[in-house]
Amino acid sequence: MKTVSVIVDLPTRQTNQPFTYAIPDDLLDFDLLGHRVRVPFGRRFLMGYVVAVDQKPAGDFQLKTIESIVDKQPILNHEMLALSDWLARYVFSYRVQVIQAMLPNAFKPRYLKGLKIVGDVSKELRQTIFLGNDEIEFLAKNYDPQQTAMINELIRQGKIVQTTTIEKKNKAKTVKVLSAKLSAGELSELLKSRRRSEAQKKLLIFLADHENVFFQSKELADILDISVSTIATAEKNNWLEKSQMPLTRNPVKNISVKKTKAVKLTADQQSVFDQLLASITKGENKTFLLEGITGSGKTEVYLQLIEKTIAEGKTALLLVPEIALTPQMIRRVKARFLDSVALIHSGLSDGQRLDQWEEIRDGKIKIVIGTRSAVFSPLSNIGLIIIDEEHETNYKQEDNPRYHARDVALWRAKYHKAVTLLGSATPSLESRARAQKGLFQLLTMKHRAVSGAVLPKVSIVDMREVWQRQHADSDFSPELLDAIKQRQLNHEQSILLLNRRGFSSFVMCRNCGYVPHCPNCNVSLTLHMDSHSLNCHYCGYEEAIPNTCPVCGSHQIRYVGTGTEKVAAKLNSLITGIKLVRLDQDTTRKKGSLEKILSDFAARKYDVLLGTQMVAKGLDFPDVTLVGAINADVGLNLPDYRSGEKTFELLTQVAGRAGRDQKTGEVIIQSFNPDNYAIKLAADQNYEAFYKSEMLLRHLADYPPYFYTIQIAVSGPDQFLTSQAIDQVSAFIRPQLDPKTIVLGPTPKAIAKLRNRYYFQIILKYKADQNLENTLTSLQTDFAEKLSKNIYLSIDRDPVSFI
Repeated sequence: MKTVSVIVDLPTRQTNQPFTYAIPDDLLDFDLLGHRVRVPFGRRFLMGYVVAVDQKPAGDFQLKTIESIVDKQPILNHEMLALSDWLARYVFSYRVQVIQAMLPNAFKPRYLKGLKIVGDVSKELRQTIFLGNDEIEFLAKNYDPQQTAMINELIRQGKIVQTTTIEKKNKAKTVKVLSAKLSAGELSELLKSRRRSEAQKKLLIFLADHENVFFQSKELADILDISVSTIATAEKNNWLEKSQMPLTRNPVKNISVKKTKAVKLTADQQSVFDQLLASITKGENKTFLLEGITGSGKTEVYLQLIEKTIAEGKTALLLVPEIALTPQMIRRVKARFLDSVALIHSGLSDGQRLDQWEEIRDGKIKIVIGTRSAVFSPLSNIGLIIIDEEHETNYKQEDNPRYHARDVALWRAKYHKAVTLLGSATPSLESRARAQKGLFQLLTMKHRAVSGAVLPKVSIVDMREVWQRQHADSDFSPELLDAIKQRQLNHEQSILLLNRRGFSSFVMCRNCGYVPHCPNCNVSLTLHMDSHSLNCHYCGYEEAIPNTCPVCGSHQIRYVGTGTEKVAAKLNSLITGIKLVRLDQDTTRKKGSLEKILSDFAARKYDVLLGTQMVAKGLDFPDVTLVGAINADVGLNLPDYRSGEKTFELLTQVAGRAGRDQKTGEVIIQSFNPDNYAIKLAADQNYEAFYKSEMLLRHLADYPPYFYTIQIAVSGPDQFLTSQAIDQVSAFIRPQLDPKTIVLGPTPKAIAKLRNRYYFQIILKYKADQNLENTLTSLQTDFAEKLSKNIYLSIDRDPVSFI
């Protein structure tokens, strides 16, 4: 008997292993590996993924049979199947969760519950409940309690059965198209009539010259400069034939660019290029860390390496840390390679992501650009994987499955014997330490690529002195304000960084000190003046701004702290005629808004681009000669051992946006902690000194890269029960771990309550623990199932934050 192993769409311990199913006779000659299938599971049908074929069942028992296949083509190839198996074990996740993370959302099944008549029921019930049908979709909210009780009784009697239908969401989108219905001769005869209008003549001539060519109605009207009604009349007269064709939703297609060619590389760039090209040509599985200062021309090196990779008959994958970087990057890559490029990120619609994914799978695409999830793109024969701004924590998925794109990229590069290039002006300490040990090959570029361009002049303004001089809170020092005014007069541009959106950090009563907090989370609410509301940035809770204090009744309500919205309003009031645009989560929610803001700023429609960390990474505007960090201390004192590293990276990166062309750049960093080592070394653009200082601190505190870390978290709606659960976790793991493994906690997380759930954590720090993997696997599979209802356990390998 021929069988298959199927991972069913049910993420629990009991279903984490494949189930064996028999193959029906009509599918015996069909290669089912990697296909989605519909399988019976208990009393219902579930979606499943075939992960192995020809597995012989153990023992003599009756197997259930696959009911049907879902797709004509497999959606998981051999590489993806192997990757999902490894990654599920590596990140302590269920394999079905990993598989779903690898695929576009359109492949996620939707289960529709239904009712089916299988016995004798009354005519009245058949009409009122089933509307004269034998089977219906069942939505409990559509029935009153009496009808629900009647349905339950008939189910108990066996006269009605519950059914499950799997809705297929990855259907190809079709569009109405038109083509000539008549022959060229018949169309010529129609042209002889004197009653034809000029528009009709245009159409008939065009159709005669374009047999078997398909057009959409509006597209044809635009080409011929005629009305859509003329085309509708031609369709009624049977000149045109209507049909449906699949529509490929391609987000790259409509981006207009001018073709560019490779430029002559600088000495720094050429040295890096030559070393990487040698490994690509040899087909070596090797990892390089490129440490190149901001503006050193890393992107041009990427493009020329991709060109060589394609010439070798291989494919390339280029990752960027967030959507804000994709508009400029996709334009540069498309301008060089035109239509052989695909784009993958979370800002695309489900349909766009599906169509891009299918084009990649079908081998129509040679280059993929995208954010974290693009690392799973179904490219074949990969020759080069580039991770730009490799230090960014956005490459780590914070929800299950908690993978890091760098780990997946390294696995795929090994599978394909490909080259991996990690690029950054401020490499993560973990990557830099691996290069120091020789696990990665370190390459450097120490000069800016544009002739005459140098690193900007950086100054630090002590905001304590500014506040003392002005005797008031101020977001702008006189130095920064004057510099912005000067750029406006010089017709140059400025970028301002404030890594906090909203109008104010929180609202406080001056009389009694009351601060409104989110009822669902243990955080204060942020003031947003544009919506006249207080918002929680964690769960989305919103309430009106109070006019009076709910505790003491005072009207002394004060806005405390600052955000991008407030700074924008303040700058508009201080500088007459300043043209400013904000770039943060609030202004980029609408589809296409991010691209429009960046393109408008590039077109010089604005003097100032003000934003959160989105403005700090990878943006390249030749007329930007000033960068200002409004409050460099945001994030510096968070309860996170990486806070110094993140501050240094952010300030160094945003400083690199200034003076990228031949114009001299200036950077002004405003700080209340001007002597902090991270801020001073960022001002000096001195990564090597920062690396040595930070590594010393990490060594003293036993943190990465000297130790590996794992975070075990437990959350639940009841604080006492959740606290009990984390204590049980601690008691379970401690006796099994190596005595040299450091166990911190249990403790509440830094934000102990989010979305009405309480969070507790244990941190493990280890160098080598042979018992660790088995202990944590047992914790995930056996122990977690015994926890109380609604209490969840998660295991995060190498977390990027403990907050």
